[in-house]
Amino acid sequence: MTVYLRHGVPLEGYLLTSQDHRNQEQSEQIGHWVAEQTAQWKAEEAADPQLKEARRITVQTLTVMASQKAPDRGLIRWRLRLYCDHIIEATRHHTIDNPVSAGGTATWCTYCGRDPVVIVAYEPICLEAKAAEPADTTVSTPQLRRRWLEAQTRPT
Repeated sequence: MTVYLRHGVPLEGYLLTSQDHRNQEQSEQIGHWVAEQTAQWKAEEAADPQLKEARRITVQTLTVMASQKAPDRGLIRWRLRLYCDHIIEATRHHTIDNPVSAGGTATWCTYCGRDPVVIVAYEPICLEAKAAEPADTTVSTPQLRRRWLEAQTRPT
């Protein structure tokens, strides 16, 4: 059985720490770096149409492989206080003991739109649904091929 951790109390007042400020700054720096890499990626693709097509196929294939949505059973809801002082709820798999280790320390705020924004406090709320025996979620090779072919025929 997983013991769910909490950090701070999201619904009470929270004073940001110097660590919170450093984490937010680091998240923003990572966001800027990703934007630079994306611009470089697009410039490379503009110069090389074959590279652009190869990357498009790769991204499409990975999207198909990742398209299998996790079932709602076994998810736990978390209350999160964000760096921007808004409080949101998020879900993570029930085997994860805190929301920061599942998906990173930052998210985006649905209220003010800030992205990225660091999670500064969190607490578990409840399980979404009772965790059942794991279902067989394997996908056969023919199913993956069919999904891949479907993705190939979709207009981009």
